[in-house]
Amino acid sequence: MRLIDTGLDPALLARNETLFHTANGYLGVRACLEEGVPPEVPTIRSALLNAFYDEVPIAYAEKMKGFPTAKQVIANVVDCQGIELFVGEERFSPFEGTLLSFTRTLDMEAGLAKREMEWESPAGSRVRVSITRMASFAAPELFLIRYRTESLNYAGNIRLVSRQDGNVVNYADPEDPRLAPEAKRLLVVEDTGWNDAGAWVACRTSASGLRMAAWAGHRIGEGFTRSCRAWKDKTETAFSGPIAPGQAAVLEKYGVYTDSRRHGEPLADGESLLRKALALPASYWMGCQRDCLARFWEGARVTVDGDESLQSSLDFSVFSLLQSAGKDPVSNVCAKGLSGEGYEGHYFWDTEIYIFPFFLLTDPAVARNFLRFRHRMLDAAREQARLLGHDRGALYPWRTIAGPECSGYFPSGSAQYHINGDVAHAFLLYYRATLDLELMAEIGAEVLVETARLWLEAGHFRNGVFYIDGVTGPDEYSCLVNNNCYTNLIARENLRGAADMMELLSGAGLDGPVAGKTGLMPGEPETFRRAAGAMYIPYDEGLGIHAQDDSFLKKAAFDFHSLPPGAFPLLKSFHPLFLYRRQVCKQADTVLAHYLFSEEIPEEVMRRSYDYYEPLTTHDSSLSTCVFSIMAARLGDVEKAMRYFQMSAMLDLTDAHGNTKDGIHTANMGGAYLCVTAGFAGLRILEDSLLLRPRLPKEWKGYRFPFRYRGRRLACSVAEGTCELALLEGEALPVRVFEREYWLADRLSIPLERG
Repeated sequence: MRLIDTGLDPALLARNETLFHTANGYLGVRACLEEGVPPEVPTIRSALLNAFYDEVPIAYAEKMKGFPTAKQVIANVVDCQGIELFVGEERFSPFEGTLLSFTRTLDMEAGLAKREMEWESPAGSRVRVSITRMASFAAPELFLIRYRTESLNYAGNIRLVSRQDGNVVNYADPEDPRLAPEAKRLLVVEDTGWNDAGAWVACRTSASGLRMAAWAGHRIGEGFTRSCRAWKDKTETAFSGPIAPGQAAVLEKYGVYTDSRRHGEPLADGESLLRKALALPASYWMGCQRDCLARFWEGARVTVDGDESLQSSLDFSVFSLLQSAGKDPVSNVCAKGLSGEGYEGHYFWDTEIYIFPFFLLTDPAVARNFLRFRHRMLDAAREQARLLGHDRGALYPWRTIAGPECSGYFPSGSAQYHINGDVAHAFLLYYRATLDLELMAEIGAEVLVETARLWLEAGHFRNGVFYIDGVTGPDEYSCLVNNNCYTNLIARENLRGAADMMELLSGAGLDGPVAGKTGLMPGEPETFRRAAGAMYIPYDEGLGIHAQDDSFLKKAAFDFHSLPPGAFPLLKSFHPLFLYRRQVCKQADTVLAHYLFSEEIPEEVMRRSYDYYEPLTTHDSSLSTCVFSIMAARLGDVEKAMRYFQMSAMLDLTDAHGNTKDGIHTANMGGAYLCVTAGFAGLRILEDSLLLRPRLPKEWKGYRFPFRYRGRRLACSVAEGTCELALLEGEALPVRVFEREYWLADRLSIPLERG
């Protein structure tokens, strides 16, 4: 399970900083060169703490009522990566002298990123430099660098200079709406210094007032002298000592990051954590890392027999999900994980629809944390609903870090009311997969009730039918439409789910606290049911398909296939209004609705809809190809499902969208996992059953994945002619495979036709 790149290509450096980054859900550090790069070489140097943000004003030419006045932006924090090597008086740099070899490796079993180089200085001194980095899963605040220098022909002194730098700015690109338009320095350094444990840089954010501290401690062998210095915004710890040919010197750098969202006293807490970490060698922490990863892979790895490149890409996707996922109640999954500053560290619906299912099936504790995160911001969602003119209910923000809406462009931001249904969908899916009624009583039902109320505010009855007007669905090339199919379907689930959950809680005598917190009136659940039962789902009788919305099928055709490749994504080439007036989809919309609700919709309607929307979809969003793969598999076109799966699985490794430098496409990583589990295996968690519709691509000999369901551990293996289900732990249960029900007590081997 390794990602390997050889040779140093400056043009690919920023991309590789993303791909080889190290993160653990709390802390992420891009794979920048410790020694730095020349000014002309593109680099994006950053370290990020999940949910640690500053506030930046939003400027409007014409500000209207309810527009957000500021946005939260993830802050680039203190740079703890810096280590410079001097061989005699010559400074090591792969851009000077002769670089004899250069290899990067991301070892996903060990949880380590490595860089190995052989270098000859301009004066002829040769050294081998091996650098290993780790963001610890066992101690989330710990970022570790093991820097090994081996002399090949040099005799004399070497000097290693370890730095911390608080003079950092956030990355920006004014030409790309997916990035911040202006580079800003969000950190204010308040104190620097050193003691016997190490050096520190203590900071606060300029507007939000959050505090953080970065500590750097070191371990090195005998024979080296140490010196420390501190400036206004940086520290330096230098080590000098002799080396001879065949000898090696190893410096272990322990970086510890703490912030005020998790730590009462970041500076003092950081020192305490650093001292505990320094008491043990790097080998101990690397051993803990391997143990953590062994447990993770046992419960999460999807294995494919017959395609090594896709296996590697799946491993990378799954590992990236682990690295990205916040594991405390204040954090979630940024759109780019912790690998880059794209989308400014915001959380979207990406988590609930594309990422949440992975953790629900592999680590329900992390899935619960995502739900607690959304409940934590429920008051902010209530406030957002009031800002948008709703008297009751809660409206979750389209983009946020700590609760307030951060989207300044409401047509493709705040108007995406489906975020409410997406959040509710995650709570309902969690309950179906766990039967955890206690969590529903504690937090889930409150969220379901408040989100359901919002639909009654946003929609309206007319002639006995319930309509939802003036919203934007997943397709951001069709904004402010009436009755978006996806939105109406997920709103229906939200309304029905809230009513059903309150009925369940009432039967268990657990509804009282929920009613108290929400002020739920006796007749409200029935109103939810009435709106759900009367929900209008747009359908075109002539075409026999679900219309994306009331106006989509009436719009002008757009021959975007004739455009040059440089025109994509279209959002960078055309004014939004140009796109809004044409039949063109940025991403899966109605097709996504069919994936989520495929057991409620006639198969022929899904098939005709798929065929209609496929040629109209640009896949300008990374959230799209995985959905088309899943639905192609559901409809029996395994060959097409494989083509879309390959596009999804390889998206970042091939830099297919040309912006991997800004960070991984985290939701697509979840989508790649779903291509196998929900697509080829057809796994669905329904209200009353576990369903599979397994199919085997002709390119593969088989595939296998473990998963969890209602307190059980299971495994699904699909090979030529058979689907085998194994109950690894827990009580026997019924399962459905296609249209037939089976009883799974140990192992089942079910004959299949190749799909």
